[in-house]
Amino acid sequence: MALADFNPFSPETIEDPRAFWNALREECPVFEIPGAGFVVSRYEDIAYVLNHEDIFSSNQPPGMEQPLIPEVEEILRQGYGIANTLLTNDPPSHTRFRALVNKAFSARRVAGLEPYVRTIANDLIDGFIRDERVELVSQFAVGLPLTVIADALGVAREDMDKFKRWSDDSVAPLGGMISHERRIECAGSLVEFQHYFAARLDERRAAPRDDLLSDLIAARLDGAAPLNTAEMLSILQQLLVAGNETTTNLIASAMLLLLHNPDQMAALREDPSLIPNFVEEALRMESPVSTLFRVTTCDAEIGGVRVPAGSRVAVVYGSGNRDDSHFPRADSMDVRRSNARSHLAFGQGIHFCLGAALARLEGKVAFETLLARMKNIRFVPDRNDFTHTPSFILRGLKELWLEFDPA
Repeated sequence: MALADFNPFSPETIEDPRAFWNALREECPVFEIPGAGFVVSRYEDIAYVLNHEDIFSSNQPPGMEQPLIPEVEEILRQGYGIANTLLTNDPPSHTRFRALVNKAFSARRVAGLEPYVRTIANDLIDGFIRDERVELVSQFAVGLPLTVIADALGVAREDMDKFKRWSDDSVAPLGGMISHERRIECAGSLVEFQHYFAARLDERRAAPRDDLLSDLIAARLDGAAPLNTAEMLSILQQLLVAGNETTTNLIASAMLLLLHNPDQMAALREDPSLIPNFVEEALRMESPVSTLFRVTTCDAEIGGVRVPAGSRVAVVYGSGNRDDSHFPRADSMDVRRSNARSHLAFGQGIHFCLGAALARLEGKVAFETLLARMKNIRFVPDRNDFTHTPSFILRGLKELWLEFDPA
């Protein structure tokens, strides 16, 4: 199909954008779409945007542009406001926030979590292994990263249903695909989240613990002010969302890829040392964050296309990760792909994903554990429609029903 044949926001394109991305890269790699701005689809051009933060600013609201709703504004005034900290910020302010939280996600600290993450994975599998059937999203892919981030924050596991709802409601408005009423509901959820965590922060000020909440309160940099409550809440919201939504989507989509490529699953079973590279390949092929935005600080040029100052730029990671010029036979899965780790799923530059090491660990442990304890994995007949939650920004399966034989 030609580029002119696509409606970028149609349900069909949102559900499976691959043909649209192919047309973009072939016909007009930097293409202006009303409502989305200049859409950048090739690997090389995306890398250029991500590594020139002085030209392409992140200091803007995330997600699709949407009209203001007075009821939403009124609800948000009952909370602590929305501070620009990590995702929606530029240097030097971004540099301060990043430095204050980097320590919590250092490679050494994350590596030390592996036995603990493996215990959680096994506990989740224990919950369904005798059934010889599982809905992988709700029974495993949600629980693994959500438990890890809840424990890291030092909050009660019995509140995890709330955390999941708050996380879902944080990302739902970003994709531009929800109703007026749903946006109001999500605003209320954000305020509820803020008041819950503001109370937990007050508890840590009175009695610090060994957790991320206490770390944020105690974080100090020479010459920089400590974090205030609104800033800490902003960081916590981003950690909660990034700490579970994206990894949930990674685990589910990676299993779907394996089931569609049984030779690749056989390769992993024969040589489990390939699993870390498989995780990179899955991130490449089914990027959990499909698109994020920048805004030009001056007149710019991307791939030979002039982009005026003040323009929104949609950086389509999912398309760049399927660019044959960087990944030969990009639409084919290869767990041995030599440059899989160069994918764009975690971004590049100063906004490279803070939790990348944790996501990689969780993905590795998830598939080491699932493949060790489940064999003959197959789809439950007539239960899967393989549809994704509608979003221009994120990509995640709604559910994935599987049958298996316990190993």
